[in-house]
Amino acid sequence: MNTTSNPAVKKTGFKVTLAAVLLAVVTSIVYMVIWGKTRYYSDLSFYIMLAGAVITLICIVLRQYKTAPVIIFAFSFISFLFFVYGIYFFISSVATGIQFSGFPPEFFVTVVLFVATFVLGLVAVFMPQTEE
Repeated sequence: MNTTSNPAVKKTGFKVTLAAVLLAVVTSIVYMVIWGKTRYYSDLSFYIMLAGAVITLICIVLRQYKTAPVIIFAFSFISFLFFVYGIYFFISSVATGIQFSGFPPEFFVTVVLFVATFVLGLVAVFMPQTEE
């Protein structure tokens, strides 16, 4: 069987999209666990990230392979923006010295996960998802 003529053959971009979906789920769960009981938590950020993962999986099931990475990128980026909006007061109070404790490691873990998710989604947008 010639796999180059089969459109169902997945390329590396498809795997990167799936990795972005998995990372989006992990990011949203870690975000909720770390920041969920604080006033710096944004429900919108959590739900948008999960919605992006679900919609991306639906696109994959419906064989909309070119749309899937765009969805995970867009939703994870919007989720990151709501994360920043929710946590900006914490950042400003630490940066100005109101809280002398500094940034906890949990802050950096969350930021790295959010950024990695939307960067992985952005990379997937520019990669071929299936054999053409």
